[in-house]
Amino acid sequence: MADPGLNGRSRAFADTWRGRRVLVTGYSGFVGSWLTTALLQLGADVIGFSADEDACTRARAADLAALGAKGVVGDVRDIEALHGVMAAHSFDVVFHLAAQPLVSSGLIDPQLTFSTNIGGSVNVLDAVRRCGPSALVHVTSDKCYRNREWPWPYREVDELGGGCPYSVSKAGAELVFESYAALFRAAGNPTRAASVRFGNIIGGGDQSANRLVPDLVAALTAGEPVRLRRPAAIRPWQHVLDVVRGLLLLADALVDGSVTPGEVFNFAPPGDGASVQELAQALITAWADSGRPPTEVITEPVAHLAEDELLRLDGRKAAAALGWRHHFNLERAAAEIIAWQLRVLQGADPHAVTAHQVQAFLGTTGPTPQDERQADSDS
Repeated sequence: MADPGLNGRSRAFADTWRGRRVLVTGYSGFVGSWLTTALLQLGADVIGFSADEDACTRARAADLAALGAKGVVGDVRDIEALHGVMAAHSFDVVFHLAAQPLVSSGLIDPQLTFSTNIGGSVNVLDAVRRCGPSALVHVTSDKCYRNREWPWPYREVDELGGGCPYSVSKAGAELVFESYAALFRAAGNPTRAASVRFGNIIGGGDQSANRLVPDLVAALTAGEPVRLRRPAAIRPWQHVLDVVRGLLLLADALVDGSVTPGEVFNFAPPGDGASVQELAQALITAWADSGRPPTEVITEPVAHLAEDELLRLDGRKAAAALGWRHHFNLERAAAEIIAWQLRVLQGADPHAVTAHQVQAFLGTTGPTPQDERQADSDS
């Protein structure tokens, strides 16, 4: 069924989120900052919990504070700090995004990766167990699946696992979630929880090392050749705003009881994903369309960085249960990323550009969450 137009969406989301007290762990990270910006624009009362890691996250935290977010510096490995924040506030919704997010960093420091991604999930879930917010959205990654490089997409029921520390940490976080979700049900805990497995998220402002889009945008900006490690590798790329919208829809569905507690959902684009080469070309084309000079593409494998060639994700469950549809195909996502970068290069404040793209998206993305789910049930 076609996705109806979205002038009603911003009003409906505002009606849903205005005045809600929300905790976002990892709020100053890439995805967390986009989600927090959207929540603030929708009128939510947001408290962010993030480690004070680097200049980028500190700048995001300052920008979000200027918009009204209340920031708490803390590490998800510190259970008492988490419990203190949750006990001090009666949260309606908790989004757990804090993590060590990079495959390459997991190879360098596996202990930090395990303690943050598995131990952090234990601590968040245990603080939720003690404090009982209305809803919890627990976030991991498509890397939680044991990737056998088969051609069909992974479903929520497929085997968890992995070879590298990052993948194992995400599989472990999902097992921790499964255990706590069962514990919540057995103990009559009022929190309705669900877990989300993202695809590969792209968007403006990502500054992570050894990640395709930040590396490629940096090369374009510097007028240097674009270097691709594995151009034929397939991934489920998705724009961060589509993910933000999915998170909002899922939290709404948990609060209103239309999603069964304990469920897990893949957040993935429709179709078979796209190759690294295809995404790179979409970004290069968007860059050239802005009047910038063409660039050279060089294939340059990195011997010490082992990466899977093929990973596809099945997002049909989230589409059916939440009425969640992607609004950004590969070309539009690339155009938004380049537009973000060009405005920053022209002197605009990075977070102001993010806020502008969030505002434009919330005004154009569809009907109410309840309308979408009802429409799906009627079709």
